[in-house]
Amino acid sequence: MNLTTRRTRKVVAAATVLPVLLGLTACVGAKPSTPGEDGDDLRYGAAPVVHPDVTLHPDVVIVSGGSGVVRSVTDGGLTWRLDPDAGNADLLAPGKVMFVTGRGVGRVIDARRDGRDLAVTIGPVEITDVIQDGEFTSEQPVSLADATAYQFDDTFWGHPSTETPRSEPTTTTTVGRAPAVTVNAATLADTRSTTAAAPLSMAAAQPNELKVQGLCCADGVGARFSYRDSGLDLSGTIAFVMKRPSAKFHLEIDGSTITVAELQINGTAGVRIQVDATTTTGQNVHPVAFVPVNFSVPLESILGIPLSATVRQSIGIRTGFSAGHTTIKADGEYSLGGTMGFGYANGTFGPRWPGGLQVKRSLVDSVDGISVGANALLVDYDVKFFIGLGAVVFSAGLYAGLTTTVGITRGSSIGFGGLQGLANREGCNRADLTINARYGIGYTIPALVAKVINFFLKIFNATPIAAEGGIPHPPPVINLVNQHWVTNRPVCQH
Repeated sequence: MNLTTRRTRKVVAAATVLPVLLGLTACVGAKPSTPGEDGDDLRYGAAPVVHPDVTLHPDVVIVSGGSGVVRSVTDGGLTWRLDPDAGNADLLAPGKVMFVTGRGVGRVIDARRDGRDLAVTIGPVEITDVIQDGEFTSEQPVSLADATAYQFDDTFWGHPSTETPRSEPTTTTTVGRAPAVTVNAATLADTRSTTAAAPLSMAAAQPNELKVQGLCCADGVGARFSYRDSGLDLSGTIAFVMKRPSAKFHLEIDGSTITVAELQINGTAGVRIQVDATTTTGQNVHPVAFVPVNFSVPLESILGIPLSATVRQSIGIRTGFSAGHTTIKADGEYSLGGTMGFGYANGTFGPRWPGGLQVKRSLVDSVDGISVGANALLVDYDVKFFIGLGAVVFSAGLYAGLTTTVGITRGSSIGFGGLQGLANREGCNRADLTINARYGIGYTIPALVAKVINFFLKIFNATPIAAEGGIPHPPPVINLVNQHWVTNRPVCQH
């Protein structure tokens, strides 16, 4: 959908990263902000700056000083600890929208003095809760290859399968540079730090939790995972292979209403999965984890409002073992070329998604292992691309995402000659691949994460947050791929 002809108020401004018409006017106590030091801007985000071409919602409070007044961020972005003497900080109150940086944006749930700090707990907002009028557009694609990695290990909601979160979480958001990712037929990821900053590490977790490490973005986006408990030793990697990934967008807001929008994520090339599981007990598990790192391309040099392109991921594992002393190994890759995203105008969406699934390396043919009974392993992987405001789970703006479920089934080897079939690692294999797409304008939070965050919000007697908001509501689920393959032997075809 070509929306360029609808840019009726277009003003092009030169910027280092991206030319965009942006800005900022009438809001609560608005006045120019002083940017923080470069290191703080990288960690907490760039400050908004008043500009006459865009109007903010009257509930928005710009806290002067940007990253320079942020002392720490805890709970994975839920609580911002600010200098209480910062300009307009005294205006922060439940119901207002805090806007301190491009990452520090949200509806105020609680604001109170805590020692020398002002502790402000925020919830999600839709982008129209922040911006009342404005036009935002990219004149050229934004490269996702050099993303910044924002790590938030030990976040109390990072492992949403946990039954009872801690009541006083103390995790502080940290930052490093995104590792380079090389994806090809031989290897999925060769991770290395691109700066002197410490490389990403596995999220700290209890022994019975799923540990995950995000990978992004030069040649793809994905996650490594591992789980060791209940007699199960499991590891693997799943990723969307991408070639020179980039994003392009356009957004028009008039009277707090989205009138025109367009988002394109270019470079989608395929899916790759590798798993290695061994169980001695046959006990089954279903751990779920929010990948403890966001990858973001901050657009700090855009006039007025510091938008960013952000990648967010989550992963879950489901096992279906029927016997102990079982191993399952598999490695496959499938191409899925094209562009993902959508256009929106006149109240109607026009989605665009990649297609043309082709097998590059058969997952079903790669399945190997020892199996006394029928055993299965499923990996659920969700990735979303945002252009907008916010960070961690509270990203608001334009988004497009893909959810992939990979199922691997290993039949019993006993049916192929008893112990001889077991010794020869015989068996019938099945592989299932489902890919669903979602898109919209607003925010989404993984449902399990929202559930745990709402447990936390009870501390403040705050209204529970919805797992999603914006348009369309609810976001549609579009099935792109629903395929299965079985071992090419007559005995396995029934």
